[in-house]
Amino acid sequence: MSAQIAPTNSAAISGSVSDSASKPVANAKVSLTGPRSASTQTDAQGLFAFVGVPFGTYQISAAAQDLGTATRSVTVEGDTNVAIQYEPVSSNGLKTIAHVSAPANAQFNVSPASVTQVNPMQEAFQGETSWRKILEQIPGVNQAGLYNGSNTLASMPDSPLVPMQISIDGTLPYETATLLDGMPLIGSSYSVPAGSGTNIGSYGLNSFSSADVVRGPGANSPSIVDSIGGSFLLHPAGIVTQNHYELSVSTDPYGGIITNALVAVHFNKLSVLATYGAADSPGPLASAGTAVNTVPLLSVNGNMFSTYYPPGSGFIFNPNYSGFPYEGYKTGLLVSGFNFDSAWSTHSGSLALSYVLSPTVTVAIFYAGSTATQRSTPAYTDVNFAPPSGYGGGIAPGLYTFSYGGGFLNETPFDQASSLLEEKITAQIGRGILHLAALQNRTYSTCSYATPDTANVRLFGAGYLNGSSTLTFFNGNVYTIVPQPNSYLIDRWTDNRDLLATYTTSINEKYHVGASYVKSYYNVPSFYNCFFLGSFYSGSNPSAISQTTDESRFFIGGNFSEKTSIDLSMYYTNANYHVQNPNDFSGHTYIDKPYTYAAPRLGFVWRPTAAVAIRASAGGGFAEAQLNELIGSNFPPFPNNQSAPTFYQAYLTNVNLQPEKSFAFDIGMDIRAHRGTVLSFDVYHANLYGQFYTSTALTSTNYKGTGLPLYTHAIGNLGASRYEGILADLRHDVPYGIYWTFSGGLTRGFVVGVPAGFYDTAACTNCANLTVVPNINFNGAFTPVSIPYAQGLGRLGYRWNPEKYVDLVATYYGNNNTYFRPAFVELDGHVGYPITRDLAMLLTFENITGIYDSAIQYQTAGNLTGAPAIAGAPSVLTSEMFGPRTVQLTVNIH
Repeated sequence: MSAQIAPTNSAAISGSVSDSASKPVANAKVSLTGPRSASTQTDAQGLFAFVGVPFGTYQISAAAQDLGTATRSVTVEGDTNVAIQYEPVSSNGLKTIAHVSAPANAQFNVSPASVTQVNPMQEAFQGETSWRKILEQIPGVNQAGLYNGSNTLASMPDSPLVPMQISIDGTLPYETATLLDGMPLIGSSYSVPAGSGTNIGSYGLNSFSSADVVRGPGANSPSIVDSIGGSFLLHPAGIVTQNHYELSVSTDPYGGIITNALVAVHFNKLSVLATYGAADSPGPLASAGTAVNTVPLLSVNGNMFSTYYPPGSGFIFNPNYSGFPYEGYKTGLLVSGFNFDSAWSTHSGSLALSYVLSPTVTVAIFYAGSTATQRSTPAYTDVNFAPPSGYGGGIAPGLYTFSYGGGFLNETPFDQASSLLEEKITAQIGRGILHLAALQNRTYSTCSYATPDTANVRLFGAGYLNGSSTLTFFNGNVYTIVPQPNSYLIDRWTDNRDLLATYTTSINEKYHVGASYVKSYYNVPSFYNCFFLGSFYSGSNPSAISQTTDESRFFIGGNFSEKTSIDLSMYYTNANYHVQNPNDFSGHTYIDKPYTYAAPRLGFVWRPTAAVAIRASAGGGFAEAQLNELIGSNFPPFPNNQSAPTFYQAYLTNVNLQPEKSFAFDIGMDIRAHRGTVLSFDVYHANLYGQFYTSTALTSTNYKGTGLPLYTHAIGNLGASRYEGILADLRHDVPYGIYWTFSGGLTRGFVVGVPAGFYDTAACTNCANLTVVPNINFNGAFTPVSIPYAQGLGRLGYRWNPEKYVDLVATYYGNNNTYFRPAFVELDGHVGYPITRDLAMLLTFENITGIYDSAIQYQTAGNLTGAPAIAGAPSVLTSEMFGPRTVQLTVNIH
């Protein structure tokens, strides 16, 4: 597999030359022959580098006095590291000149942008099942999956249904592009609204050989669409050079089993790599009974039940919700003693086929699929249980938790799946490389629940039976109950198809030019059918609703001198929404809303020595409106609840909405102190114009004579926002001996200015948009993600060989972190030990100190004051759990 470190159509080749004793060879001549030809000499540390190299197949030759010449073929599809080591003289007096391999040295970045590479496949074979840990340990990068505590699917750490969206340098999820080989992956789920970013939690780690976190406006980025802060690039496996297999068996934090298998075959012109993984976990509850729950009832032991007098609906509402004739749970009901299963299972895998049709043409097919099922995804909300006088049950007054999001006396199935298929052709035409690719990407999710006809449970609390005005007390005895008929079903699937064509050719030995085109199509033909005390809402999104983006790019670059490379790209984009006409409530007519945008990007790299790279990049970005805000805009106003509404609300389409536009720059430096030690430093700054926000206005105080207010919500454009950050990384990574890493980042994201009249509307003074406060770091008050002020990582370890090592890792989560906790440090440990040549063991100690190690999420009721929180009161930030303290065992056979 080739190392792909930068998302470019040109790359850098760097490496080292050493003798048979691993000592650096200085002043060796290194020659490059292929689409571009060049030569250089190694420095005193045996290091060399070529920058601005077009993609293609090259011959690399190293010639050193008294050692001879080594020549090898290297396929370049991204930044490539090459280690050339001369071997000892054989017994017959002849030399095996050299071998070429990927070194274990610390990553040295020579692309214009700041790039961090991770290996998802390797993480999977070490027992990891979630993108969470991989992303959180990169300062400046945030996983936006917890959604301010409001998402029950985020209730269990490492659950396969936790929504996982990436945020780079503080940007919001829909402002960070996720791409596969330069083509955008767009996919939502039950928990991630359509068009609001990509839920990478839908894709298995074992399917991707590498992934790049690209910060800032990379000059050679394949796309500027939805890449305000940067891009997350996934790469499938490349050509396999030798046959091998690998099998991994691990435990999970809850006592489950994780397995992964890999088979790689190279046969003549055919290369095959297949992976498959499965995980079965009992979850934190392991079929245990929950403590308490709330249940909407029709009857108890055959008697009509009501939570308040005079008798009405028996549905129990959130006790903190105003506007209802009861206080707390004085006349509420708690239930105990029913079975609850939190288990889940996942299956994921991939197949990568490459066939060399000719020395200049290669075809490849890549498929990756993933499925996940979880029986229930509970969360718990604190409530104050205040029983009325005369209650003598087993639950004392005080603060308790009740479960929701699946706690309706039945097991609740949640399912999620993804399927992506890529076909591509790579051909060398003349001195250039042509890439043609097509991608089909689909995601699916469903959740449902339905109350049983009857159930025998323990009841605590009080209520009114058969219309009586006298409370009946339930003191923990077993009763036969009939719940309110309540069922809920959401099916959502998305359809995403992309096409890509790019051609890069060299003009001479120094320069290259090229052009690319990417077309992306996305729609959400989801089906919804929800019953909430009868028919609450049902409908479907017609498949005609869609989002299409066309993007063209023209670029030129190369080495203007032996030490300097410059890349310039010009991007042209056209985005179009095909949605229902907001002025036609029949939903039968459609309109097209086009957006166009063009922006340049410039990249610069100066290599004063082979051990120093000074990098800079600048340019524009473009973020599209979220498709989910344009779907369903024709629905009429609806009540905040069916039985006792306190207000009505409607979501409108803003036909004047404009896309977000940005201009950003990144300045960085990489310094290699010696082979295994690299210092990286980056400063990032982006100005964003027209950021999207939800505007709320009071449009009526007496909607249709009900005496209740009507609030309308619409997506609008802010004036100006800003993202900025500082990142530093110092690492010492060697094949043997002590290795360490110290990295950290400071990040901010805030509103700079708002439009005139932003806080006041004609119908509502000082009641709208108050959660948008200039100069305040984005903290979840009006977005579903927090931007940590600070993040950090420290790693210290000792390595005897690649599989025999021990280390300790401390991850720092600064204030304003995703977990909505004060700043804290989480500690992990790893011990790797080879048992035989083909068998190795890995022990992972997670959350050693046990900080915030609750197995299940606890939530505190937020602001539910009769009007939407966004219309006047800031949201209440609720704390999240980090995950259980645990020891995981992984055994690898390879």
